[in-house]
Amino acid sequence: MILVVDLGNTNIVFGLFNGKKLASEWRFSTAKLKIPKINHKISAVIIASVVPALNKIIQKKLKKLYKCKVHFVTAQNIKGIKVMLKNKQEIGADRVADALAAYRLYGGPTIIVDFGTATTFDLISNEGEYLGGAIAPGIDLARDALYEHAAKLPKIKISAPKGVVGKNTKSAMQSGLVYGYAAMVDGMIKKIASHISRPASRVKVIATGGLAPLICKYTTVVDTIDKKLTLKGLQMIGKKLNG
Repeated sequence: MILVVDLGNTNIVFGLFNGKKLASEWRFSTAKLKIPKINHKISAVIIASVVPALNKIIQKKLKKLYKCKVHFVTAQNIKGIKVMLKNKQEIGADRVADALAAYRLYGGPTIIVDFGTATTFDLISNEGEYLGGAIAPGIDLARDALYEHAAKLPKIKISAPKGVVGKNTKSAMQSGLVYGYAAMVDGMIKKIASHISRPASRVKVIATGGLAPLICKYTTVVDTIDKKLTLKGLQMIGKKLNG
């Protein structure tokens, strides 16, 4: 079995794969850095980390617990996707794992929208080349920034209000966050598709991340929601490393 780890700024997600099947999944706060105890033989651990300060800590813990090799994915060592960036160190490991999974599962050209701590857009060509992307604040981050920096704005639950025109502060904020981000996705997909001279309708659009199901209800361009995309990409990398 292969254990994959998506170490993000907000959450750390563990996925236990038996072949291609995701047998178990655990999600913890990154701040707590908990590691699940698994009563199975682990042949390898594959990690996509965007928190470099925790890499040595988690590597030590995992090696001690599971006594197997621990592999950190980077844009420099991933196989199956050609990263067309001059400085490959700048791209997050989760984004290249997403790119690999999206291209293998859905083909290209493909745009991935990941609703995480940041909302990211990534473009993969028809030939499996990672061409770059865009980064915007994540929806939770935007909500928290409004609450923390505007004295009269409350901290709200992110959900869709009845209409785009809010009738009170809460519904106005919800409209901006849900319908506003949906509109951003529609607009960004069209602009990114034009980079490769394609209409948005001729590019596959894959959404992932916790808020994907909510926001994608109000977009017009998303083809598929795959909330396990990063874990699937890490499993593919692990399978190749293990032969």
